Amino acid sequence: MAASGGAGLANRAVIVGAGEAGAQGAISLRQAGFKGEIIMLGAETAPPYQRPPLSKAYLKGELTQERLYLRPAAFYEKQDITLRLGERARHIDRAGQKVVTEKEEAISNDRLLLATGAPPRHLHAPAPISTASTIYARFRTRTPCGRSSPAKDAS
Repeated sequence: MAASGGAGLANRAVIVGAGEAGAQGAISLRQAGFKGEIIMLGAETAPPYQRPPLSKAYLKGELTQERLYLRPAAFYEKQDITLRLGERARHIDRAGQKVVTEKEEAISNDRLLLATGAPPRHLHAPAPISTASTIYARFRTRTPCGRSSPAKDAS
């Protein structure tokens, strides 16, 4: 995360991506003594959660959805980390030191971390469907952690 000293900017860090990398970035800022405002923007509606267990314990019903979250909601509140979930960054204005959201809100920053990750890879297998595709389909239809249903992804 590169800091830039712009005159008149708030002491604010914006993290684009509210997954594991974004959460760790926010945690690391606090651990390093950053006292300014931290805003995390994430497209998903759930707080940062562990991805690997989704194909294991969660899908087998051995783990509750809340146990997937990296930290409880109270942690972010206590650390003064604002989670803006279900909100995407549309544009980054590097010169103006702003992140513009889909709602056309410009959020000024003097620190910016891009931690967007990547979308899941869709597996295509001939019938019968592979085990991996079945797990992914089961995950998508259960809509845990605020993910959209397959019907929404079809558009």
